[in-house]
Amino acid sequence: MRQTTAVVLALVSLFCGGCGDGSSSSPTSPSEPAGPPTFTVAPIEPSALQYIVPIGNMGPWAHTFPTDHAYLYHHLGSGTFTPIPVLAPAAGTVENTYPGLNGEVKVWVRINSQFTYYFDHIVLASGLATGSRVDAGAVLGTSGGAALDFAVRDMGFDVGFITPARYGMDTVHAQSPLKYFSDPLRSQFYAKVQREGGNLDGRLSFDLDGTLSGNWFAEDLPVASSSSNDVNVGSRQLAFARDVRFPDRQRVSIGGFGITGLYGVPPDAPDFAAITPGTGQVVYRLLEAGEPGGPAGTRQVALLVTQLLEGRRLRVEVVRDQIAITAGFSSAAAVYLR
Repeated sequence: MRQTTAVVLALVSLFCGGCGDGSSSSPTSPSEPAGPPTFTVAPIEPSALQYIVPIGNMGPWAHTFPTDHAYLYHHLGSGTFTPIPVLAPAAGTVENTYPGLNGEVKVWVRINSQFTYYFDHIVLASGLATGSRVDAGAVLGTSGGAALDFAVRDMGFDVGFITPARYGMDTVHAQSPLKYFSDPLRSQFYAKVQREGGNLDGRLSFDLDGTLSGNWFAEDLPVASSSSNDVNVGSRQLAFARDVRFPDRQRVSIGGFGITGLYGVPPDAPDFAAITPGTGQVVYRLLEAGEPGGPAGTRQVALLVTQLLEGRRLRVEVVRDQIAITAGFSSAAAVYLR
């Protein structure tokens, strides 16, 4: 992955207009096919794609948690270019649109009562609105940015978060969009994915009840407002997950504490999934994450002191020290919940 990818991902995250979820309450109509979709049309011509970042990317504060959508990069580092068409991969009905910046929208297309796909950061084609019917291959709009967000919502699937009420519907029911393409498109898209290992679809949830692994929310953050794409929410989120490109690398994604960012930990650091209330206090050295696609970072930025007080209650504190390897809690420690 190119060195500028991290910067662009952060910008895409910050300007995310798709923070609300589209709703799907209509039963399947006679014109809507039942069952999983088959994407027969590429939304962007595969030869025009530079690379794909699968679901699970993190970019605090806007995306402190792993993302529920993939990124299709088509013009990173290209300067000014003519916006490219975005085509409907399958027939459906425009379910909802959500306005973003510079005339861009997030658009949901319902295939049937179970499956909906969406694109974010597109300028909607003239004449399209909620309720419009589109065929596979129809022009939904244009993408004038470096990347396009692409996701699928499957109402028959549950990602498995410990507290689903803290997340939007698109996230709770998210599936990787790549697996729904028919071949040869599926193979062409997977070939563009920048991720090590066999799971090219990525991973969204790392929640493992009774352990440190997964997503955490500041104690004073109400459940009802936990899914808002707002700095007051994103800055009070914390995730212990895995790198989207290198799943063998543990990542700490911090939305607040005055040290917002994505950090690595040493290769020999305790596995997040192995930390339980019985483990006691654990101190992680927070390291620079390193350049995307390159070696893991080694420079220490701070220490993160953690202790599971109960299975779903975490005491945590960031200590700004680039040299020490251990620290204890102070009055600045915070409590996070599931």
